[in-house]
Amino acid sequence: MKKSPAPFISVCLPVYETEPLLAQCLSSVFLQDFDSFEVIVVSDASRFHDEAGRSAKKIVKQVHKDCEKIRRERNLSPVSVTFIEHRENMGLVEVRRSLLYYAKGKYISYVDSDDVMAEGALKAFFEAAQAHDSDIIQGRSIAGFFRPDGSFVPKKKNMYSIITIGEITGEPIIKSWLAGGKVAGVLWAKAMKRSILEKAFECIPHIECNMTEDFLIFFFTSFYAQKYVGIDKLVYYYRAASGMSSARKIDSIRKLRMVCSSASVFTVISESEELKSLSETELGYIRRFSTKHLMDNILQLRRSVIPELQEKAHAMLCAYWGAGFVEKVEKIMDSAEN
Repeated sequence: MKKSPAPFISVCLPVYETEPLLAQCLSSVFLQDFDSFEVIVVSDASRFHDEAGRSAKKIVKQVHKDCEKIRRERNLSPVSVTFIEHRENMGLVEVRRSLLYYAKGKYISYVDSDDVMAEGALKAFFEAAQAHDSDIIQGRSIAGFFRPDGSFVPKKKNMYSIITIGEITGEPIIKSWLAGGKVAGVLWAKAMKRSILEKAFECIPHIECNMTEDFLIFFFTSFYAQKYVGIDKLVYYYRAASGMSSARKIDSIRKLRMVCSSASVFTVISESEELKSLSETELGYIRRFSTKHLMDNILQLRRSVIPELQEKAHAMLCAYWGAGFVEKVEKIMDSAEN
């Protein structure tokens, strides 16, 4: 039997408690006007359901079936979909590692399962890859929210919209990100060569991390990427949501770990060989970014942790971030309030 050619791009969706929004995300991917792609979905032991009571697996199966009918009507090729379910929650770093493991495409495009891929995104990535053979292709993105009627309302400010239209070559892309501010340090709205991502994940130990994982993965990806191209094409709608926000009550050890786990990102980076080649300016960016995330953690724990867990919360914060660092940042925050 003749082996099917590998798809040009693997669209990879992590799922954790996003089932109510998953169908919209999947439809935006399955109905792309492009043929050479596959879809990989990994559920991180998610137990949520959509309004119809469907699990992630059932949503994927039904949406795929419905969209395949539409693709046939539009004379588009069938799309292969692979669904994997972790037996236990492993965190977003490991979900993205699993997605990469099962992907077959030359390029990988991560799509958060509560967001939406814009029409024509995959075709635009393909055309850019054919023209530039870049390690990283980035398109434009918009942050905001969807109204009940399906229209999208953009936010006035979008901190993730940083993009350089055209090529960046001649040095590791990490320099254009950390010191140059020319590239957004997120995984979505991009197509990245699988070979570069595989190299990046070789540098990342197996860790439980649910927050700031984009920063960790893109740190190593951009370190090894030598060629970037930004395209003037909208490819992604980012749904601005609260997630593990300060407004949500933290009433369990699991939720505490989810908040504090962002410290693992900076532990891995600080112990990496790649860090040694960075300039003081680039190191300064990482230090400021880690301090900001610790401040966010402190605010969340102060405002949202139930009284019975406050003592454990502070102990866990110190265990993840280091007691000295926590004390230093707490003093800075307290003095700023006075």
